[in-house]
Amino acid sequence: MNKPSLFQDSYIMFKRCFKKMLRSPETIIMATLVPVFMMIMFGYVLGGVAQIDGFSYINFIVPGIILQCIANSSAATGLNVHADMSTGIIDRFRSMAIAKSAVISGHVWVSVIRSILITAFAIGAAFVIGFRPVAGFTAWMLIILIMFLVIFAITWLAVVIGLTAKNAESISGGTFLLVVFTFLSSGFAPTDTMPLVLRVFAEHQPMTPIINALRGLMMDMPMNGYVWQALVWCIGISILAFILAVKIYKQKMTR
Repeated sequence: MNKPSLFQDSYIMFKRCFKKMLRSPETIIMATLVPVFMMIMFGYVLGGVAQIDGFSYINFIVPGIILQCIANSSAATGLNVHADMSTGIIDRFRSMAIAKSAVISGHVWVSVIRSILITAFAIGAAFVIGFRPVAGFTAWMLIILIMFLVIFAITWLAVVIGLTAKNAESISGGTFLLVVFTFLSSGFAPTDTMPLVLRVFAEHQPMTPIINALRGLMMDMPMNGYVWQALVWCIGISILAFILAVKIYKQKMTR
């Protein structure tokens, strides 16, 4: 019997998950259209009454919409992981000579690709609507790095949700909380306009420094340490979610 190869087995699981994604194009379509509609609503419907000093409102909200795209995309990851863990396929995987972690890694990398495609489409739609960043080459490289780390962190959070959820409804609720966090941040209004309690929460949750870092880089604004805060939050969440996911997955695989 051949020894399990993590790389080879992960690639096989990646192809399996990728084919499943292609068979459900409506998942990508819905995850893309919802943030685009939000952008149109906030940019056109509310943009006329929203007053942000020195900003067109569409330029202000794009970072928050990007995070909503990623959060919406993660729901499919949680659902797919939950489906594998709650159906007979996981018993089949247990009996095969494969690297057990390959099952999760396949879901993760397909989720990363799906989120990148959806995010790219949303940014393209933002340009059509009127988004006009002034970032240079170096700033765009940092933007891409932060967005990739955000995708990676939220993907692993979705894996944890999928592993621990009792049913599909709770997965949708868990990933929806990520969307709620974008609203309770600096994504759609400056935090200094919020009531005290909400402002304290908004300024001390991870979405705000990530959004501020992306907005600052895109619009060539002072960073005030937001880039480093965003990197620390993304890396910290990724590590914590990865450790939790691996621990929970191993427990379920040994039952």
